[in-house]
Amino acid sequence: MSEKTTKKIIKKPNPFLYYLASLIIAPYLKFKLHTSYDRSGIRDIETPSIVVCPHVSNIDFLLVAVALFPHRPTFVVSQHFMTKPKIRRILEIMHVIPKKMFCPDVKTILNIMRAKESGNIIVIFPEGRLSCFGHSLQVTDGTAELIKKLGVSVYTICENGAYKTLPKWGKAGTRPGRIEVTSAKLIDSSDLANMTVDEINTVLDQAILHDEDAIFTDVTYKCKSPALGLDGILYKCPQCMSEFETVSDEHSITCRRCGFTAELDEKYRLRCLPSSEAGIDAKGTAVKCFERINDWFFWQEALIDLDTPLETDCLVGTTDTDGYMDMKAGKGHITMDRENIHFVGTCCGESLEFTESTSVIKGFPSSVGSHFDIYHKKQLYYIMPQPDPRVSIKWVAYLDKLTKERKEAAV
Repeated sequence: MSEKTTKKIIKKPNPFLYYLASLIIAPYLKFKLHTSYDRSGIRDIETPSIVVCPHVSNIDFLLVAVALFPHRPTFVVSQHFMTKPKIRRILEIMHVIPKKMFCPDVKTILNIMRAKESGNIIVIFPEGRLSCFGHSLQVTDGTAELIKKLGVSVYTICENGAYKTLPKWGKAGTRPGRIEVTSAKLIDSSDLANMTVDEINTVLDQAILHDEDAIFTDVTYKCKSPALGLDGILYKCPQCMSEFETVSDEHSITCRRCGFTAELDEKYRLRCLPSSEAGIDAKGTAVKCFERINDWFFWQEALIDLDTPLETDCLVGTTDTDGYMDMKAGKGHITMDRENIHFVGTCCGESLEFTESTSVIKGFPSSVGSHFDIYHKKQLYYIMPQPDPRVSIKWVAYLDKLTKERKEAAV
């Protein structure tokens, strides 16, 4: 480790504010959201160390922080959050390490190394983004290499039920039901030197593997509008096969074109009206009405033709001189095929054109029904498809499918 790397200290969160916040947040999570904790795997957690967690909900940070209490962890968070005025100051007090997602970011790696030298517990969400449908995503490239280089013990904390409590697509707030936070030690520091990168990757994949649709299937997550916002991720009608004709209300999602309707109850079970066979899968087999959100979502992904490029007009957001997001920075047209993502338009009053390789930009962080994120020359851009911003979810699914195909071909 060079002297330059170790000189800068990565501070832990402000102790007074951290402990004060914990006194407020912990009771809310326990009594309002019915959260329980199994801390057995982190009871004797070493410092420094790494904690890897699946990312299924926007309350994951709170759940992990309370699980680690009284330790004050260092979170690695998306640069995306630092562009929001209301939460940037809080994150700065927490001394988080910002990360440009799906973009080479040497500064973040250096800060993680410094956090290790500072004796910190470092929390990372190795999928690189929040899942929009409650299922784990692929671990980002380079995570295993970083862990091997750090040479510290690795733990995991899993937030079972957090997605169902606050789904990314939901528009009805929190849904009290059940959350179980579990923990485990994955790798001892003494074992890392003898492990290959592939072996570490296998451990990470198993720790992150998570399917919220398959757990707590009989738990009721109380919500007056359980289906509201579901059309932000379920865009293809299983009956007439039209896309982005679905609309959701309090309890159901309906295709405007053919009238196909599915209800979602408070146990996250889908019931199609009428209950009949609808549509075909990628192999040409008839598909029955979906019982779970993930079944519908993965069916959509399977039908995406990677040889048919995507294109859309779009509005563009980017950060201003103070680092805050300007959602009206520009507009243009964007295309994506197997090899490249190409944008042409205007931004901040000037012409902007760029091309990024899909082999480098391997995934899109996104906000459901709004936009997806892309970095060009380390500058963050929000791409908001027009006229229907919900189209962003198909761009996310297209790139995910392409990246998985490449990864499987490389094995």
